[in-house]
Amino acid sequence: MEAIKKKMQMLKLDKENAIDQAEQAKSDKKAAEEKCKQVEGELTHLQKKLKGTEDELDRYSENLQDAQEKLELMEKRASEVRAQ
Repeated sequence: MEAIKKKMQMLKLDKENAIDQAEQAKSDKKAAEEKCKQVEGELTHLQKKLKGTEDELDRYSENLQDAQEKLELMEKRASEVRAQ
């Protein structure tokens, strides 16, 4: 009889430990999901920032190309004037 009581206590303790572990796992999962959501938000923000930077780079590259073409044209005209 005493052995059965001891076994029951062990099973009860095992059950309580399992419940505690399950609750901790649930809490950890929730924290991980919240962190994931936060990181996804940061990623979205950084992707938008990157897109803006790429667009800005494209504009500056076009401006540079236009300026180089104008410079070449002016240098060509200057050479023609000197040649005369």
